Order: sequence, then structure tokens, then C-alpha cells
Amino acid sequence: MKTINKNIRREFKMSIGRFLSVSALLMLGVFVLIGLNVTGPNMRQTAQKYYEKENLADAKITSTIALNQADQQYLKKRSQFKTIEFGHTTDVLIKGSNHALRVETTPHSLSKLVLTKGHKPANRHQIVLSDSLRGQYKLNETITIKAAKNNHKLALKQTKFKIVGFATSTEYLKKDNVGSTTAGSGTLYGFAYVNKQAFSSKEPNVARVAFKGVSGSAYSDKYEKKAAEIAKSLQKKLNKHNDARIKTRHKTLNENINNATNKVTTGTVALKKASAKLNTTQKKLATQLTAAKAANNTGAIVQLQTAQTRLDKQKVKIKTQRKVLNATKSKITAAKTSRKQLNDISLTIQNRNDYNAGYNNYGEDAQRIDALGKSFPVFFFLIAILVSFTTMRRMVEEKRIEMGTLRALGYSKGEVMREFLVYSISTALTGTILGSLLGLVALPRIIFRAYTANFTFTNLLLSLHPGYIILSFLIALFSTVLASWLAAHQALETIPAELMLPKPPAKGSRILLEKITPIWRHLSFSHKVTARNLFRYKGRMLMTVVGVAGATALMITGFGIRDSLNTIVDRQFGQISQYDLITAYNPNATAANVAKAKKAVTNSDQIQKHASAYFADVYATRKNDYAREEISLMVPTKTATLDQYIKLRNYKTDKKLHFSNSGAIVSEKLAKLQNATVGDHIVIHDSDGTAHKIKIAGITTMYAGHYVYMNRAYYAKVYGQSAPDNAYLVKLKHATNKKINSFAANFNHHDAAVETIQAQEAKTTITNILNNLNNLIIVLVLSASLLSLVVLYTLTNINVSERVRELSTLKVLGFYPREVLMYIYRETNLLTGAGIIVGIGIGYAFHAYIMELLPPATAMVAPGLTWLNVLISVVLTIIFSLLVMIMMNHKIQSVDMLEALKSVD
Repeated sequence: MKTINKNIRREFKMSIGRFLSVSALLMLGVFVLIGLNVTGPNMRQTAQKYYEKENLADAKITSTIALNQADQQYLKKRSQFKTIEFGHTTDVLIKGSNHALRVETTPHSLSKLVLTKGHKPANRHQIVLSDSLRGQYKLNETITIKAAKNNHKLALKQTKFKIVGFATSTEYLKKDNVGSTTAGSGTLYGFAYVNKQAFSSKEPNVARVAFKGVSGSAYSDKYEKKAAEIAKSLQKKLNKHNDARIKTRHKTLNENINNATNKVTTGTVALKKASAKLNTTQKKLATQLTAAKAANNTGAIVQLQTAQTRLDKQKVKIKTQRKVLNATKSKITAAKTSRKQLNDISLTIQNRNDYNAGYNNYGEDAQRIDALGKSFPVFFFLIAILVSFTTMRRMVEEKRIEMGTLRALGYSKGEVMREFLVYSISTALTGTILGSLLGLVALPRIIFRAYTANFTFTNLLLSLHPGYIILSFLIALFSTVLASWLAAHQALETIPAELMLPKPPAKGSRILLEKITPIWRHLSFSHKVTARNLFRYKGRMLMTVVGVAGATALMITGFGIRDSLNTIVDRQFGQISQYDLITAYNPNATAANVAKAKKAVTNSDQIQKHASAYFADVYATRKNDYAREEISLMVPTKTATLDQYIKLRNYKTDKKLHFSNSGAIVSEKLAKLQNATVGDHIVIHDSDGTAHKIKIAGITTMYAGHYVYMNRAYYAKVYGQSAPDNAYLVKLKHATNKKINSFAANFNHHDAAVETIQAQEAKTTITNILNNLNNLIIVLVLSASLLSLVVLYTLTNINVSERVRELSTLKVLGFYPREVLMYIYRETNLLTGAGIIVGIGIGYAFHAYIMELLPPATAMVAPGLTWLNVLISVVLTIIFSLLVMIMMNHKIQSVDMLEALKSVD
């Protein structure tokens, strides 16, 4: 037994390079397998703990008008609610800027704020700002705000607040995109919390709710589906209640309008009679006064002047009555405008994925990492298994004579095999431990830091995930222990006397190239040997080609992912969307306010061109899925001019699409998610859940966002009414960020302005997603590069070890060192070249597959690869091959010729 143990120790010492290379291969496989598969769950677990601690609301109810006592009682009686908390919210501007701030009452039980500095507001004069504003403001500083619209009254009792704290919130998870607003430039600069007493109105306009009957953690299918079902069913009930609110208000307004109209009618008639009588009396009095003055009748003059004074008082009274009538008429006009705007009143409920953009984006980020975890590790481990399998079998073959000697000395098969099992288990254990440590700790933190750079999360919660560790160890054992056991078991079946003899060399045979005489005849001796050896050792040839091809394919895919995603911005906003922003207004506002909003666009000297359209936010759902596709619906006033702003092109032929009276044009990704083609129907929903069935007449190439385009005839067919113009597509003369924000802010100041949608915002959002992915891709490319280097080293090392006697013979025969090196490396170069060619093909296919899984739900990418990507991957593989050649050259040149050529008989 001491001899066996000594052999084991000697083997570790003499083949440390092989031990490290196999361990490194397994480590890379385990690192990628565990790292990519645990990061998504770790990210979700981190968020879940945060949501549970701060009790993030399951849903949010918003109303465009205040919630009166009847509304509040109605909501409190809903059996689906476990907890409901009412609050106030308003969007304001920071005085002296166009920065929009969302001010809310401090929540107490749901979606609680997390103080990062200071304390909560203790009175109505104090305010807590979002942590992102900590650099712009300090504690105890005063912030001054103003109303978002020119003629609107501020919903708060005061304009100045003392800053007493900074905080984060589970409802505002993103740093770069707090949310959209109708104030300022259209994007929130931050959020703030004040006491309830700071608001002018006692009636709230928002409610946060926690659902009954929901189970499962955030982002789990169980929770998300149940929450979406509850929200969907409640929306129908809220719609009915909202309809009742509208009817009540409609009835009240009608009564007020009718009563006021009757008063105006009656008053106008009475005032007309009184005015006529007054005019007659005034003429008569004027005539008498003239006659009295002519007759110099002092007494009559005094009497007539007294009558004139009484008459003047009657004139003032009539004038006052006329003012009252005019005021009543103004109230009637305002009431009629309010009646016209009743359809704008809404009461909506949204679950976390809909009211909380950060919640949704974070979940999608984790899902993208999950998608990589189901694909990339397969390649890594497949290559690691193949190479490790070959290496361990080669180790057993090298120890053939030693095995025969030990068997002849009386050692059992199990004792002889122990050396290989200990060695292979050690490599599997070493690779698994190192790979697990890096995969459980290093890679998740790298990815988390990359993905949460724009989120308020700070620390990642790490978990052990024993299932993945055990799986990795089993795969590692399979690739090492099984290979060595099979090879040793097969060898030990041979009798010791035969086992003590060297294994006969593989039988040579004529290869196909030899039969092509003109070519074969012109080959040198070295080239003929290389050609024969390539086909003589088919297993090694296959391993080298597969190993190099896999590593090259992974690098090509990694670089390709980065470039394919980076093309989204250029293709969408350079080739397709050629407007700078969309300005939307409320056509139901007063005619004067609508006219002002329109003139802000049509009369602006900053605008290069503009086109009117109907614009609306709608959404679509998928069967058995809780996710929503947020869609922009657009109906151009003149379809012919739309091409100047948005290029609608067939996603297959790239030909221009034309509007149809019997169908709509939808974006490619939307059609794909809905599993629909031209001629099929899909259902879109208004914000209140009202469904509309539309037919797809065309599918347009669109790389970012979901869109539906209709002409006015088809819109009228679907909605049963004509599309009112409520927006402009705008192209500015100088489209800098500053100019766009300034224009948007000026437009949003108008009373009729609803929102501005900047193309720049979409660019920023997509760019941030891509930046997050780039960091992940760098890790994957580096891992693939290391894999390529280790594979080439391991296989070349095996090749050299197998042919030490051949190399010694060549050196004895007088071959130069360079010729001896190329004797081995000529084969390696050819196999590496073949592997690169195969890897390019695999890389293209694997990249296309990844591109189906990786992009966000709102983005579409072209799976094409640039030649620069391929060239970089190929050059890196060649560089790794040259590095290995330099390392192997020392080993080849230091071969002990006499020792290698000794007879083993």
C-alpha cells in the first residue's frame, strides 16, 4: 500500500501541468454553470427581501379626480384587499428650473420609504427628497416649488419646504429613469414626501393596496399570475364604479347648466325689459331737463336732477345684474367644458409590473441572465468534458507498463486502479471547489454590480445553492473518474505480462490524399507525416477541432451579442424613427387652451417640421402570461406624410408598407410575442381594460418598442368613432438634449398639454440596458478566451507526451529544433484552423439562438455578425495557439533522447 501511495504522490508531482489544466477546464465549466444560474435567483431574492421589508404594495389605484368619501368606502369594501392606504400625489416644478418633482404623502404601511439620511417630515413645512438629489441639495436647505401648469393652482398649501431627509423607495427603483410626467420636460427629476397636512385637499387621489389570497415571492409565476388576475378582475368593477361617478357628475353638471341657463334666460329677458324701460325714461328725463333749463325753472331742474340720480342708481344695479349674468354664462361654459371632459375621468388599478417600471425592468434583467445560464454553460461543460475525458484516458495509457508491473507484484485491480481514481477525483474536486467559489461569489457580484448600476439596490444576497454544486461535481466526476475508470478497467483485463509491454502503435493505412498522386508526390516528408498522423489519431484530431471550435464560437457569440444589441439604437433612431419628440394634448380642453397648445408647436421657430396625429397608450396581453406589452397606437392625420417621421418597412422584404382600410400595421416584436402573422387578429386594450380586436394588415421592422399604426378609416371601424387629433410628431432644427428638454418643458406648461414623449428617453433606456449587458459579455468572453487557451494547452500537451519517442528519434536523426517543433505544431495549426472554420459556423448559429432569448421584451435585434467580431475571435484563437506553441517548445527541446529511446523489453 505504501508503494501505491508513493506512486500517487509521485504522479501528482510529475504531472502537475496536466492536473492544473484539467482542473482549470472543470473550474471554468463550473464557474459559468453556477455563476450564470445562481445570479438570477440571487438578484430576485435580494429584491424580494427588500420588498418584504418595506411592504411594497401589490397594486396602485389612481384616479384623475379626487377620491371622495363614497369612492373611499367603495374601495375599502373590496374583498380582494387585505390592506388599503390612501394618499395624495401631485407633480410640481422646482422653481427656477424645468425639473419636475413628484410630491406624495408619506406612506405608513405600504411601500414605505427608506431613509438614507435625516428623518421623516414632522410637520407640513418639512419635506424628504429622493436620495438621487442628495448631491444637489443639503439637509435643512429650503426648496421652492411651483405649479406645473401656467394657470393651475398648486395642490400644496405652500411653495417653500425645509429639507429634513433623503430616502429611497421600492416604488422608484431606477436612478436613471424615475418616471414620466406631464410637467417640465416630461421626465421626473426626483420624488419627495410630505405630511398629509401639506396638501390643500383633504380628499386623496391615489391608493396603495395589498391583495388577499396571493402567495409566492415577487417575480415568481405563482405570485405574478395571481396578482395580474386580481387586478384584471378589479379593473372591471372599478370601470363600473367610474361610470357611475361620471353619470352622477354628468347629471349634476346638466342640472347646474340647465338651472344656470334658465337663470340666464330669465335674467336676460328681465334685464332687457329693464334696460329698455330705463332707456325710455332716460330719454324722457333728458328732454324735460333740457326744457326746464331753457325755461330757467329752478324747481323743476332740482326735481329732474333728483330723478336722474335715482335713474343712475338703477343703471348701476342693471350693470351689476349684467355682470352676474356674464359670470353665470362663464360658469355655464366651464361646466360644459367639464362635461366634455368627463370621458377623461378614469379610475385604474395597476399591479407592480405596470405601475412600477423599476420592478418590471429588474425582473427582466434577472430573466435575461437566466436565459444565458441555460445556454452558455452547455458549451463550456461540453468542451471541458470532451477534453478532460481525453486527458484522463491518455493518463491511463501512459501508466500501462506501471500497471502491469504492479499487477505482476501481486497488487489487486482495485489497488492499481486507486491511483487513477484518486487523481481524477482530486481534479474533479479541485475544479468544482474553485469554480463554485468563483461562481457563487465572484460572478454574481460582477453581474449584480453591472446590472444594478442604475438601481437603488446596494448589496447582493448570496446563497449556497447546493443543487448546482452537486450537479457540477457530478458532471466533473463523469468527465474524469468515468474516463479513467473505463480506460483502467479495460487495461486491467489484459494479463500482466502483456500489460507490461508497450501498446502496439496504431496500424498505418493509406489515406485519401495518398491516392491523389500529383499532390502527394509534391509533398515533403514532413508534410506527408503530418497528413498521415492527422488521420492516424482521429480521436485527438476530433477533440482538438471540437475544443477550438467551441471556444471560438463562444468568443464570436460574446462579441456578437454586444454588437447586435448596440445596433438597436442606430437602426431604430437613425433609420426608422426620425422624429425628436411627440407632443400630446387634450382635445377636450377649452378651445382657447387647445389652440394655445397647438400654437406652441405650429408657430414655434425651433421646429423644422411637424405632423398631426392621434396618439394613445394601449396594451396587449398574452394567453397564460401575466406580462403586458405596452403599445403606442398612432393614427396619422395624413398617412402620406408619416414616412417623413417613421419609416414603415416590411420586416421580410424591406419594402415600404401602405395603410389599409381593413387592417393595422404592427411592429415585428409585438407580432412575434402575440404569435401572429399578416391576416391574423390580435386584441389591444385601453388603459381601463376595454378590448378592441384588430386585424394585422402588415408587419413593420421596429427594433425598440411596440407600435400599432392605423389609418383613420380603420380606426373608425375598430373604435366606432373618428380619431381626434391630439398629438404632433415633431422634428426640431437643432435636436440637442438641451433644446429638446426646453421645447418639451415649454409645451408642458400649457393647460391642454398632456405629455411629451422624447425619442432621446428611449435611447437612454436602451443604452443603459446595453451597458449592463456589456459588462456581462466581457466576463463571458474572458471565460471563453481562457477556455480556448486551456484547451489548446491540454491537447497539445497530450500530443507531445504521446510522441516523445518520435520526437527523440527526429532529434537523433539530426532534425533542427524548428523542424522538430513544426513536426508537432504543423498538425496543431491545421487542426486549429479547422476548428476556427467550424467555430465560425457554430458561432453564427449559437449567436442567432442567443439573440432569440437575450433582448428585452420591447426590443428586436438583428442576429447578424460583423466580420470584425469574427476577425477578433479568430485572431485571439491564433494568439492563444502561438502562446501554447512557445510554452510547448521548451518541453519539446528539453526531451531526454536517451531516456525516451530506451528499450522497454
